[in-house]
Amino acid sequence: MNSITTLVDSALKKFTGEEFPKLKEDISSNLEFRLIFTIDLSKPFKEAKKEFLKNYLNDLLTLSLGNISLAAKKAQVHRRHLHRIILELDIDPNTHRKELLKPSEYKRVNVYNILDETLAGSAVQEDKLKNIYSNLDDISEIIAENMDEIASYDEALDLFEKEYIQKALKENDYNIQKTAGFLDISERTLYRKISKLNIEVV
Repeated sequence: MNSITTLVDSALKKFTGEEFPKLKEDISSNLEFRLIFTIDLSKPFKEAKKEFLKNYLNDLLTLSLGNISLAAKKAQVHRRHLHRIILELDIDPNTHRKELLKPSEYKRVNVYNILDETLAGSAVQEDKLKNIYSNLDDISEIIAENMDEIASYDEALDLFEKEYIQKALKENDYNIQKTAGFLDISERTLYRKISKLNIEVV
């Protein structure tokens, strides 16, 4: 996260000459998954997890031009394991081989969209906001070019589970029994995930 925050800060300063601490933090947080990974917290945990995985794998395959061996290398999993997950989620790798958008452009567009959505909900003054928007293409390009590769399969799953569980804990007043019921998992499993993901329980 620190490297992303530094990158965002550098890009904003380069093209606007100003500092935007809150905006930098918001953009960095939204870019943490490296690409657009949808997490629908209104859906049940298992359903949202499945949807998240499908989006992650579609991004992964697009960045790998549909090449499963390359995708497995990026995801840091065995090729057969990745192929099995792809089949289970009913994803067709062939569609990604037909993509006309180059991986670098795909990444830039995703970064642009994340920045655009973040700016839409920001409290930055209108005149400063116009300045950022006028340089948004350049800001997006420099961030996309210097960002790390896509998160590994295990890293992506951990990021998803941490965000979802933190939200669930907050909505259930940090009551472990209620949160476990909300997630439809055992209390023992929830405690294990809290420990593994370093989730703070108030």
